Amino acid sequence: MKIAYGTYAMPTVPLEEGIPALAQMGYQGVEIAIGPKHHQSLPDQISPARRKELKKLLTDHGMGVPALFILGSVLTDDATQHQKTMDLTRQVAQLARDLGMRHPPVLAIGLGGKSKEWEARRNRMVEVLRDYAGLAEREDFILAGEAHCNAAVDRSERVVWLFDTVNHPRIRFHFDIVHMFLAGEKIEDSVRALVPYTAHTHITDARRHPDGKFDLLLLGQGQLDSVAYVKAMHEAGWKDFITLEVSTLVWSKPGYDWSAAAKFCYATLDNAFRQAGVPRT
Repeated sequence: MKIAYGTYAMPTVPLEEGIPALAQMGYQGVEIAIGPKHHQSLPDQISPARRKELKKLLTDHGMGVPALFILGSVLTDDATQHQKTMDLTRQVAQLARDLGMRHPPVLAIGLGGKSKEWEARRNRMVEVLRDYAGLAEREDFILAGEAHCNAAVDRSERVVWLFDTVNHPRIRFHFDIVHMFLAGEKIEDSVRALVPYTAHTHITDARRHPDGKFDLLLLGQGQLDSVAYVKAMHEAGWKDFITLEVSTLVWSKPGYDWSAAAKFCYATLDNAFRQAGVPRT
């Protein structure tokens, strides 16, 4: 397995600055966040010349791109919004090709909705994902939908139902272990259940409180057992990137230092690999 970092945690940092900095820290890959609040990250803000420069920068620093992370979600009943997000996804697929991502590139996005809406809206989510499956076939990519705490898909049994029901090779799971942890699941149980559906990963940290509230934190500051996670992923046969994420609840705070956060997270996960006895590839 390899270690990557998500530029979601670096909203003001140009990719031209961030990519070499992350490589110097030891990261082997970078997940690029695509959204209006992230510096010049939307497809129409990345010219053909800049795409060539970024591709060369990634190659020169030996950085893989596990996924492009579209900030938003797929679940909507608004036909106009659905088409707008589909159009953005198509543009991001072209960006993935221009950056020289491995084939087929993975595009990650949230699934959306609210936990209490699951029963009422799960069939609509299936319909929406089947629309994306058609787009993914035409544009030659894999869509990885992310579960999230308090969202419609927020636990393993819902993930399994959804992806078994959609049942399409172009529609896969974006597995962030912290959301299963916040659902009260054992790490080993979640990993065994969900790795077969997974095309992309995130890991961050959290601290749960007795009243049900929680804090999202840098990896190594909370209660998530990253050693157990790395070991479980290895035993489940995962051979790809583990991508570190930093929550907006962290990076939006005054005084946030993106470089210090990236170094801290890297040290935590690198140490977890060592303690788990799992080799870096």
